[in-house]
Amino acid sequence: MKFFQSIFSMVIIALILACQSICFGQDNRSIIRHTSSLNHKSGKLGIYRALIIGIQNYDDPKIDDLKTPLNDAKAMAEILENRYGFKINRKTDLLLDKKATKKAIYNALRKITHTAKPEDSILIYYAGHGDIDRTLNDGWWIPVDAKGGDPFTYLDNTMVQKVMKNIKSKHVLLISDSCYSGTLFGRARAMPTVIDDKYYLNLYNEQSRWGMTSGNKTPVSDSGSRGHSVFAYQLIKKLEKNTRPYISTREIYTDIAPIIANNSDQSPLCNPIKGTGDMGGEFIFVAQGTTTITTPDVIVGSKGKLSIISDPEGADIFVGGKFKGRSPLDMDSIEPGDYRVKARLAGYDAIDKTVRVNSSRKAMVTFYFEKKETKGRLYVTTRPDGSIIKILNIKSGYVQGMELAAGQYTVRVSKTGYAPKTQTVRIAEGEGVDLYVELEKERVVSSEPGPGDTWTDPVTGMEFVWVPGGCFNMGQTQEEKQYLIKEVGKENYGKWYNDEVPRHEVCVDGFWMGKYEVTNGQYRRFKSGHDSKEYEGVNLNSSDQPLVMISWDYAKAFAKWLGREAGQSFVLPTEAQWEYAARGGTTTIRFWGDGPDQACRYANVHDVTSKKQFSNFTWLNHNCNDGFAAAAPVGSFLPNDFGLYDMLGNVWEWCEDVYDENAYSKHGRNNPVVISGGSSRVCRGGGWLGSPGGVRAAYRDGDSADSRLSGLGFRLCLPQVRQ
Repeated sequence: MKFFQSIFSMVIIALILACQSICFGQDNRSIIRHTSSLNHKSGKLGIYRALIIGIQNYDDPKIDDLKTPLNDAKAMAEILENRYGFKINRKTDLLLDKKATKKAIYNALRKITHTAKPEDSILIYYAGHGDIDRTLNDGWWIPVDAKGGDPFTYLDNTMVQKVMKNIKSKHVLLISDSCYSGTLFGRARAMPTVIDDKYYLNLYNEQSRWGMTSGNKTPVSDSGSRGHSVFAYQLIKKLEKNTRPYISTREIYTDIAPIIANNSDQSPLCNPIKGTGDMGGEFIFVAQGTTTITTPDVIVGSKGKLSIISDPEGADIFVGGKFKGRSPLDMDSIEPGDYRVKARLAGYDAIDKTVRVNSSRKAMVTFYFEKKETKGRLYVTTRPDGSIIKILNIKSGYVQGMELAAGQYTVRVSKTGYAPKTQTVRIAEGEGVDLYVELEKERVVSSEPGPGDTWTDPVTGMEFVWVPGGCFNMGQTQEEKQYLIKEVGKENYGKWYNDEVPRHEVCVDGFWMGKYEVTNGQYRRFKSGHDSKEYEGVNLNSSDQPLVMISWDYAKAFAKWLGREAGQSFVLPTEAQWEYAARGGTTTIRFWGDGPDQACRYANVHDVTSKKQFSNFTWLNHNCNDGFAAAAPVGSFLPNDFGLYDMLGNVWEWCEDVYDENAYSKHGRNNPVVISGGSSRVCRGGGWLGSPGGVRAAYRDGDSADSRLSGLGFRLCLPQVRQ
């Protein structure tokens, strides 16, 4: 029996050795057994390589340029090379702007797949636009040569997933500063309560495939601090300030994720990428030049050592209830056993951990402090009783006397039959705030306002003019058709203007309409960081200029937000409302008459100013001078007879309707609107770059609901004002 046991043991040992030889190589060089070898000079680490992609200035004007990716990418390359021993070929591994085409990114990813070695660690960093395919629950990176709205020119995230799966390296980490499909993520593993040398060794020795992204399925912020995005700033700052010889991916994420979430609307993610061969390891950032560990992990003698670190440093450390000093703290000659370690730091909650010290070894424990938060309380008294109280900028429902973190809150009180009220309140740490809100009975003005009556929105200061209801002939006249054929020729008439017929009678109810187009300043009450940019060096971004670079979807979102804040029902005008308002009660081609060259008193159009300014404007211009090369401050020209400004010229304006070339044959007589049949939306009004044929009350066009153009904005309407 003993003979067979001996033979069996020898076979098992042989199998284990064979497995080790197959899996790790005969000399086991890919296994790091001591933290003293976990450094770039030990000869036991593979090469740390990075592919860094930063796209800020896109070729297609339909894709918004960004502000920070070039700074973010360059800073990442610098810190990875200088602080963490990465080898980066700046000609092939740093793809910035023009270099970051779809083909170049694809080839760079394939190159890594072919050339990476089993012991290497690979980091892929992307900063640029991303998009979500909600139909297939997938996502894309958008390369510099992409065409806006055409996903076939984008780079599918699953391509990156395939690369990660097929790279032969031990560790691959994807860091993506863009919106990203969270469906690629697997489940995260729990962080240990004690982070010691064994923790780092285990993570390094097992294969890993992880991703860290700045957001999930929501747009992410392109503004932050010191020329970096919110995400990149915190990531770079953490890597720069790290003083330890090595730090894991999740340690970085755990520290920066709450800060990012508190300073933006995005929720970072950090998990293994499923289906790529993750085996339980994790990417370890190893500091450059670390050749020895201050306290070796194997110690001569029977006692152990204990190293205690805190972030921030300077915490009072208690071991077994006795004060031992302030962190960072190294303790020698510790008897083996379990020890209760407590860390206290002024302004933070105390932390307790249990750590095991083994004989002849070093144990390390790290404390990460989160700021101790003293909350305030909010008490809301309403009249009448039973009103509904809602805090708009938190998810949880209101409870009387509820605790709230220090900050500013928007409280909305409503009740059926009463006009709602919205009020801002500031909560300070440790204080209670009493808020009294009295609602007034809702009343809708019983008598219809008269022509020229105005109303001002209390939230943005936006002025509205009453447009009395009535009937009019909508569309193009025969005389207008002959004028257009003479101007552009029969062929172009057929391409451009056939959607303006048949001319038909339409009646609309009275409504309030924005006296001016929505301005940059008004919209920034909703989205403070909005950038209308410039056109060929001419500024479009002043607070009194009309808002541009805004999609139909975001125009609708603004209307919804403003309605909630003001207690009104703001909408985009229907196409019928818009043309009725633009005509201002006239029957001529334009509200000032038929002639195009009188435009410059009434509208900002393509005239001799813009023709001189922009050499690429080769189409017919108005033979007059309005004094503006691009968008003018709203209200710079004469109004029409309804008291509305810039209904023609200045910027195109989004309407509610779906664009349909045959809409007029489908219109009913009363308040017609087309809300189905396509994805494009109606645009009206010509614009500052509009030719004479395009600046007319009857002219109509359509664009994709997600289009953002330098000559396209909107104005709002509401059917009635609730007092």
